[in-house]
This record gives sequence, C-alpha cells and structure tokens, in this order.
Amino acid sequence: MPVDTELHARIREHLRGTDGIGETRITGGAGFTLHGNLLCGVMGDELLVRIGKADFDRVMSEGTAHPMTMAGKSSRSWLLVPKDVVAEPAELTRWIERAKAFVATLPAK
Repeated sequence: MPVDTELHARIREHLRGTDGIGETRITGGAGFTLHGNLLCGVMGDELLVRIGKADFDRVMSEGTAHPMTMAGKSSRSWLLVPKDVVAEPAELTRWIERAKAFVATLPAK
C-alpha cells in the first residue's frame, strides 16, 4: 500500500527543527527517527507511533488507535492511528508528542 504523502508531509513539518530527527524507510511505510530510534511514521494512510508497553492498555482504552500487526503478531508498543483521527493539527501533535516522550527515554543509537 502506498504511503499517504499528505500525512507524511504533515509529520515532517511537525518535526521540522527538532534536534535528532531523521527519516528512514520502514517495512510498509516511511518512518522518522529520534536520535536513531524509530519514533513514528506512516503506514498506508495511518500514523504509526511508538509508545511504552506500560502505557498500552491506557492508550488503547481511548478507542482511537489500534495495534500494528505484522506477520500475524500484534504489537504492544507500536500503534496505528487512523488518518481521520489526526486530521486536526492538535491531534497529530498529541500523538507525535506522546511518541517523543517515550522515545526520549531510550538511549541514542
């Protein structure tokens, strides 16, 4: 599935000027790294975000995201957020900042 270029551009714009940001290709999409750790990206037309496993149940209870599934396995640290959920700039910001808060706790690569 092709990557949603509009969502990709919105993420890039949001992250512009943030120290330590890079872009990379990921399986099934396009990703952004923070100090070498995958932070977020686009898979198809959904926002991919990284969260801490300890936050999974709380975040899932919001009812807006779903776990990323690869090779039949669901992740507890990677979520997909539908494009319509992040259509508003404030929601895109909220999800990306949530991912940044977690990834900032990881050692740089």
